[in-house]
Amino acid sequence: MNRKLKATALSILIGALVLVFGNDTSFLHAQDNTGTNQTTVKEKPDGLVVDWLNDFEECEDWRAEATCPLGETKIRKYPGKPRPMKDGQPINENNEVGKEFADKTEPDENGIAHDNKFVLGVKTYFMDRGFDRVEVFPPNEYIIRGKAKEIKLWVLGRKFRHTLFVKVRDYRGQIHKLKIGRLDFWGWREMSVIIPGWLPQSSNYAVMDKNLHFVSFFVESDRFEAPGPFYFYMDQFRVVTDMSEFTGDENIKDNW
Repeated sequence: MNRKLKATALSILIGALVLVFGNDTSFLHAQDNTGTNQTTVKEKPDGLVVDWLNDFEECEDWRAEATCPLGETKIRKYPGKPRPMKDGQPINENNEVGKEFADKTEPDENGIAHDNKFVLGVKTYFMDRGFDRVEVFPPNEYIIRGKAKEIKLWVLGRKFRHTLFVKVRDYRGQIHKLKIGRLDFWGWREMSVIIPGWLPQSSNYAVMDKNLHFVSFFVESDRFEAPGPFYFYMDQFRVVTDMSEFTGDENIKDNW
């Protein structure tokens, strides 16, 4: 009799355990089906995007070289941010009067919010008017993704008529110098240059490595300016680029 009771009790216990573990397993499967453990995949940028090349928050490894042997030429990571003015009042990046630039920018196409606490300062000396220049190099050449359309940056001018240029290298190794504009203004100004269509950098018929490389910025002295020390500052270096031609299979390229 006792054996029958023990067997019955054991059967009931086993059945209860099966029910408990079965419910837990089904609950776990139900959780998996809800998608709580799914990872979100970020879509690749397509079309025209603003690609940040440098926010100058970590610019200690940039360098400057000048043609003039006099004076001192160097770069400095300087605390600050663009502070453009309108009618005597500060404006922000949206041209709203009375509001200064925020300490952090909106997230870019890669989802990165850039700090806005430092700028890149350049100090040099111009002696030979119309000939001397200073060139500012990154630690290495930047490869511009996609097909570059426009280069943009904020510059702090000191009312000198010296001219700012950008130097880029195409896929054939040739250097191109593009004029951004004169620095004959007071305060911060957003400057830009359109990438000309004749500059080779992409192919409409094959996926090839034809990206532009950013080489440097340089400032040429104006022949009508008096010689002496010269300072200028830069921030928020960006490129407007077209990513629509580069959305194919990146693992197979026509460059062999």
